[in-house]
Amino acid sequence: MAVLNQFQHYSQSENTVTNNVLLMLSNLYEINPKYYEEFIKGLTEDSDQYDVIPTFRQQVGNRGNGIIDGHIQIKASKIIIETKLHGLEWINKLVKYSKSFDPKEYKLLIHLSSKKYPQQEIEKIENRLSELKELGKINFQSITYQDLVDQLKELANNYQFEHYLQRLNEHFENYCLGMNLMPRSNNVLRAMACGQSYDLNVKHQFYFDLASRGYSDFKFLGIYKWKSVRYIGIVENMIEADWDEINGLKVKNSKFPITKEQETKLILAIKESKDKGWGVANDHRFFLLAEFSKTDFKKTSPGGIFRVRFFNLESVLDEVPDNTEMIAEQLKSKTWK
Repeated sequence: MAVLNQFQHYSQSENTVTNNVLLMLSNLYEINPKYYEEFIKGLTEDSDQYDVIPTFRQQVGNRGNGIIDGHIQIKASKIIIETKLHGLEWINKLVKYSKSFDPKEYKLLIHLSSKKYPQQEIEKIENRLSELKELGKINFQSITYQDLVDQLKELANNYQFEHYLQRLNEHFENYCLGMNLMPRSNNVLRAMACGQSYDLNVKHQFYFDLASRGYSDFKFLGIYKWKSVRYIGIVENMIEADWDEINGLKVKNSKFPITKEQETKLILAIKESKDKGWGVANDHRFFLLAEFSKTDFKKTSPGGIFRVRFFNLESVLDEVPDNTEMIAEQLKSKTWK
């Protein structure tokens, strides 16, 4: 008997795909408006302008004309989504859709497809939208189904206690895979924001995170800081382990059998991280990286990233080299938003 999935798989029309994307967003909002807001902000990295949760304030100034006792506000906003299965929409059509926006609302225009516009096309669209001065700023995002799945997966990792969110994440990913809306690619780069741990991450060529977050497979991990992916490496092993001076390293789980070299490398990384104040000796997962290469894959839009950003390298590069050093070199000439 087939497992019941809330997203039906029996038609490939764009209307059906759009309906299922909206159903996912609607379900996400019903589970918790906070999750929906985080999801949209994670896709757009616009943490200041988009809000769906009301703000409650008291004793608010009335623009120089007295004091308001109670003040409840939700910012006006509108999101317009143009869906394609695998192609790209004509730019003129996208610009025409933007005329549905109102001047005083937050405006987000999304093009959703299995592929993204090239950077030059994105700049052309943004220039065309900026000419509609009577509407004010229109935010444009070229988003793939992979982006939707990755962002929902990241949200589910952050809120693992939410049963309905876990099920929504699983069902939507299965739907997108089943309908061939995203590639079954082994060329996914997961860029992770590194703050004070950056020097440790680079020195030991590893990344650490709470084991409770959970992870799906990805091939490349990127070390992100100062608005750029600074290093990339192949994930050589993904290890959940505890360590102390008496018992040594206790491996709880690993993607591949851990080698002696990996064990030595991990112990050194944990010990120095612990000495520098990072509580990584227990309940953490470690990503050991090979073919570690320096790059400069720049983010050109304002602000940082929402903890993590995913890239399908097949969409970023014309052809993905077999050599990680060559990938790193080619990424130096690429940018992203």
